[in-house]
Amino acid sequence: MSKRTRRTVLKAAGASTLAITAAGCLGGGDGNGDDDNGDGNGDDSTGGGDDEFEISPDETIELEGYTTGWEGTAGDIDGVENPTLVLEEGEEYTIEWTNGDGATHDLQLRNDDDETLEETDDVGDQGESATLEFEASSEMTTYICSYHELQQVGDLVVE
Repeated sequence: MSKRTRRTVLKAAGASTLAITAAGCLGGGDGNGDDDNGDGNGDDSTGGGDDEFEISPDETIELEGYTTGWEGTAGDIDGVENPTLVLEEGEEYTIEWTNGDGATHDLQLRNDDDETLEETDDVGDQGESATLEFEASSEMTTYICSYHELQQVGDLVVE
C-alpha cells in the first residue's frame, strides 16, 4: 500500500489545485498575507498550511469534522483547517471531535505505511461527537477521516 500523508495527498492533487489557485478561482484570501479567520497567523489558505501547533498533553485537541476538512475549535488551532499537531512521544493525548455536517466521518491515526494505529467509531449525525485517547508514538504521522481522505487529513509530528 502506498504511503499517504497530508503532503502526499496534496501532491497528488497538486497540478489542478495549483492551476485553480493561480487563476484566483478559490476565493478566500486576497493575496495580501492577511488571514480571514482573525487568528493572526497570516494563512488564508484552506489546506492547513505549514503551521505547526505544539499541543500540551493536558490540552484536549478539539476538532470539528466536515467533508472539506478538519477544523480546530479551541486553543491555538481554533479556526485552523487540518492543523499540523506537534505532540510529545510517550505522552497521553485526547482528541474530541464533533460531526459538523451530518456526513459519516471517523478519525484515524495512521503511520507512514498508511496503516491505522488508532481510530474512533463512525459518527453520522451532525452534532454527534467521538473521543480518542492515545499515547503519542513516533510512528504516528497523520490523522485522517477514512471517508474523506483527500480533504480531511492533517499531519502529526511526534517529537
